[in-house]
Amino acid sequence: MANSLEAKIVVLGSQGVGKTSLVQRYVKNAFAPSIHSTIGASFLTKRVVDIDSSTVVRLQIWDTAGQERFRSISKLYYRGANAALLCYDITSSQSFTEMSHWLVELRANLPEDTILHVVGTKSDIVAEDPLKRDVPFERVITYVAENLHPTTTTTTAERATSSSASSPRSNRSSMNFWGQDLGWDCCHEVSASTGEGVEEVFRVITRRLIEQRNSRTALEQRLMEEFGGRTPGLEDRGSFYGDYHGGPVGGGEGHNGSFRVGLGDKRRSWMGLAQFPSIGNGGASWQGSIAIGSVQQHLGNGLGFYFTAV
Repeated sequence: MANSLEAKIVVLGSQGVGKTSLVQRYVKNAFAPSIHSTIGASFLTKRVVDIDSSTVVRLQIWDTAGQERFRSISKLYYRGANAALLCYDITSSQSFTEMSHWLVELRANLPEDTILHVVGTKSDIVAEDPLKRDVPFERVITYVAENLHPTTTTTTAERATSSSASSPRSNRSSMNFWGQDLGWDCCHEVSASTGEGVEEVFRVITRRLIEQRNSRTALEQRLMEEFGGRTPGLEDRGSFYGDYHGGPVGGGEGHNGSFRVGLGDKRRSWMGLAQFPSIGNGGASWQGSIAIGSVQQHLGNGLGFYFTAV
């Protein structure tokens, strides 16, 4: 396939919400009941193929630590991210409240066009006992309307929540998925234990990444045509400079980052314009980690690369 795309996704949330289990379920289709808390951050890479657009997508998924002591360095892991998952435990209202911290961090460190999705974990627990739900899905929709889509009318949200706001045990089935009608399909409830909903989260994100890349490509092509083949701002302003993260433009590991080019030097994410290295058997091929002050032991199948953050 001629089309290819590489993107970095960061997974954020409080300690214990199940971020590592979510990533492990998606990349390896595995679930471990007991997992040690992530120290610093780790990442896994998975290749997926979007049939509709004939695009090979390599997702580098970063699992970040949720402990308070690591928050001061969290911005190191955000850099170059194209999408983010804000995770909370649907049986813990506190984890949902704490999720706002990461939204503030993301807005301070990433471009406005970063794709954001809100993911509630441990839906299997609520499926077995609905009384254990502590975060109504209506609350999530309202949060998205107010914080991720503030310019979108909240009339529908207010109407949908008015009859159920007094019931903390209400669930998304009562919503009839009205949020999707408004384009708010960035809210999910999943179970890493059973796998329910996990594939859907990353499928939607992958589709949005492809659409975002295609829109940028079309815009750049249109600008090139309008300016007669010359780069907008290059001849007029005499400046073209890079702000590229992750490696040389011509190849090598890592192709996430951004560039600036004329017309007010608006920042735009840059994804997948270079060829990718071989990825073996078509599954997850890279695995790595960042530890604070030390290089961790190599993992995976020998294709990992590791860093030290001091």
